[in-house]
Amino acid sequence: MILFYAGCIRNVNVPIRTVPPVLVVEGSVTTDPPPYSINLSYSGMFTNTYQAGMDSNHYFVTDAKVTISDDLGDSTSCILSVNGTYQSVDSGFVGSVGRTYTLKVYLSNGKTFFSKPEKLAAVPPIDSLSILYDSSYITGVRPTQFIITVNAKDPPGISNYYRWGALGYVPRKSVGGPCCVYCSPPPCNLFNCTCNGLCEQLIDNSGQVNILSDQFIDGREIRIPVFYSPVYWTGIHYIQIKQYSISQDSYLFWQQYLAQTDRTGSILDPLPGPLNGNIFNQADSNELALGYFSASAVVTQKLIIVPYFLSEETLESVVYFYIEPGDCHADYPNSLEDDAVPEGWDSAQVVDLR
Repeated sequence: MILFYAGCIRNVNVPIRTVPPVLVVEGSVTTDPPPYSINLSYSGMFTNTYQAGMDSNHYFVTDAKVTISDDLGDSTSCILSVNGTYQSVDSGFVGSVGRTYTLKVYLSNGKTFFSKPEKLAAVPPIDSLSILYDSSYITGVRPTQFIITVNAKDPPGISNYYRWGALGYVPRKSVGGPCCVYCSPPPCNLFNCTCNGLCEQLIDNSGQVNILSDQFIDGREIRIPVFYSPVYWTGIHYIQIKQYSISQDSYLFWQQYLAQTDRTGSILDPLPGPLNGNIFNQADSNELALGYFSASAVVTQKLIIVPYFLSEETLESVVYFYIEPGDCHADYPNSLEDDAVPEGWDSAQVVDLR
């Protein structure tokens, strides 16, 4: 039997497909004040997560010349900031509704990539934001949360395409640390320490793809959840919602992106294809870059949620798994100082939940 199994072993060398690097571009012009960011990189090899993290610096484009121009002849150059990110330098170059914008990327290898012109369409206002407290939770995975929903009115008679981005500062709790330089950690449990045990952490979902077409709701009300603010501890939630107009081509690009990233892995799924966007080689229109350059009008609404009905006693059994030992600011990245108020929420709508 041992000889039988040994005879069935066969060494197979599976060939690894290698393809030349492809330029990857992501950026936009909006009606928000500049600077506008353009991210440039090259696609890398198919590899594991650790290698991808170690090798990512090799794929950033750091020696390109980047400009953004409109159909009136105005333009701004973009200079390298960090990690392949180029930012516009002309503070007077601001996106305007009705204007058409083009991105130009001049690479050091002599190639020039242009984007197809993107017209900046208007976006309707946000009428209101609805708040729902979701008391359900998954132990150790997700705490309770506030669900923020946008309410808006789609303009009738014209095709509109939308995208939403959101962020929030949420209260966090840690065990805490020493109350002074020469002090020992205070003798306390998870819920009684106060020294360096409270902070507000930034949860930024601006990069998530949340899109909508008005194909089936033309002229009707829009109600769509755009942010889930986790409840890790008692305190105030500072929420910012941005509503963008996007072009039909941009909508179709992100729809394709979602179709590929949301697959379940079944053999019945269609084969994945390259996410080619609207950027091409000037000398060879068949050579396409990955990614998309867009132009969007933006409306912003900010909200302050004061959940008086949530007490520490109510949350203790739920948030136990999310309280880390040590200093709150060291435990949770992108956090503000203890009891600090984020800038820019002075005129935000305040909602008291009792």
